[in-house]
Amino acid sequence: MLVVAVVAGCTGEPAPTTTLLTFEPYTPTAAPTPTPEPDPDEATVPPERPDLSQVDAETAQALAVYFLQLYPYVYATGDLTDWRALSHPECIFCASVIGNVEKMLASGTSAGGGAISTDLRGVELSPGVFGVEGIVTQEPGLAYDAYGNVIDQSDGGRYEVALNLHGSSSGWLVRAVEIRTAS
Repeated sequence: MLVVAVVAGCTGEPAPTTTLLTFEPYTPTAAPTPTPEPDPDEATVPPERPDLSQVDAETAQALAVYFLQLYPYVYATGDLTDWRALSHPECIFCASVIGNVEKMLASGTSAGGGAISTDLRGVELSPGVFGVEGIVTQEPGLAYDAYGNVIDQSDGGRYEVALNLHGSSSGWLVRAVEIRTAS
């Protein structure tokens, strides 16, 4: 969360107000001076969807990489089409991303940056059920208000991830995603 505060000296002038900017839906009281649109970044380019025609550990790993690389894309573009198509109805992480992106769009905010790189490995746990785990590194990202002003930023980081994927001849679904800060 980004907090901007201005403290007035003892000049007898009224103290400026304190403004709190968050990712929560917010409506500006007056239009700020617009800044130029942020430069398009790689987060607005969809990652390349892998061939998902096979049901094996290699395909599960490719799907996990794709799904994780969709993360900054859905925040940057609001395009949840592939995210929804690959999300199992019981995936709590998947649903939280959908809810957060919808809330962001409703508030007029947007995001950029946050590119993802991965080092993952997949294994078949039982027929059609795969575990994929490893390390994800996310670059810093920015959040913008409706006028293109930066209102928040993330430092990015390095995370341990574990995904549970279900694959069959009718398609693939991400059933669960666990993420924690890497040590």
